[in-house]
Amino acid sequence: MIKADKGLDGLIIQFDEAGIAHVVICEEKATEHPRQKVQSAVWPEFEDFEAGTRDNELIASVTSLLERSTDPDPDGTVANILWEDKRAYRVAVTVGDEHASAKGRRSLFKDYENKVLGDIARRRAETLYLTDVRDWIANLAENAVECINIAEAKARV
Repeated sequence: MIKADKGLDGLIIQFDEAGIAHVVICEEKATEHPRQKVQSAVWPEFEDFEAGTRDNELIASVTSLLERSTDPDPDGTVANILWEDKRAYRVAVTVGDEHASAKGRRSLFKDYENKVLGDIARRRAETLYLTDVRDWIANLAENAVECINIAEAKARV
């Protein structure tokens, strides 16, 4: 995962049985308005990557990950990802009741096939059903603080 700032939300480098790398560019959004967020933030990001306008950012991110891996040929891996078009995309978004059904998910991810062309395997989509995003995030933060406090207390002993 990548820290929350302008840019990639996540990047996954996968190798197949032949050792050829594929990169999955991830966008993850927690929102109360998922369709609007997908249209206004996710699709433009994916279109930029598809057009190659963000190749420098992609190269930097892939290179950074490969530097910490055991890949015997990181330069070859980067070249393969860029020149052999080994890119896939993953969008994950929180949803409420409107998009919690198959029909709702179809409307949520409408036009994905026009933003990322080619085989369906290049397009991944996931949803997390939350009725109240803000309450869930606040609860998660509260639990994280509690875990940190417990760990710090144990470390002092």
